Amino acid sequence: GDDISGVAPQKRGIGMVFQSYALFPNLTVAGNIAFGLKMQAVPNEEIARRVAEVIALVELGGHEHKFVHLLSGGQRQRVALARALVVRPRILLLDEPLSALDARIRRNLQEEIRRIQLQLKLTTIFVTHDQEEALTLSDRIFVMDGGRIVQQGSAETIYTR
Repeated sequence: GDDISGVAPQKRGIGMVFQSYALFPNLTVAGNIAFGLKMQAVPNEEIARRVAEVIALVELGGHEHKFVHLLSGGQRQRVALARALVVRPRILLLDEPLSALDARIRRNLQEEIRRIQLQLKLTTIFVTHDQEEALTLSDRIFVMDGGRIVQQGSAETIYTR
């Protein structure tokens, strides 16, 4: 891979989704999703096109003009995911993004994240403490203890040892 340690964080091509969503309450769904593109000075026509694409991808059509406080937890998580994807990252980092959601919504979003990951062929690092989530979303699993990798392999390899 490429050494990016000398590259400014905002130019590393990493999309991030946090457990807390980190959405702007004063912006609409479309405004939250467009934020990163505006910071990159992308032309307005391109912003509108790309925002529409990711809204369709995360199945939030019809919610573009709503403020995020009017959305469910699952919908807010989709906004956070769309905001990370719209900038077309090389790597997507998800830090326990589903832990605050109820089990049914969580399962649905796991499947949706996996679908999007495969559709976009996007390298994704998904941090979780949930074994089922790791099984559902991963090609490879890294088990860490004290900040060190203690085991790695396919889901089958990890869970049969």
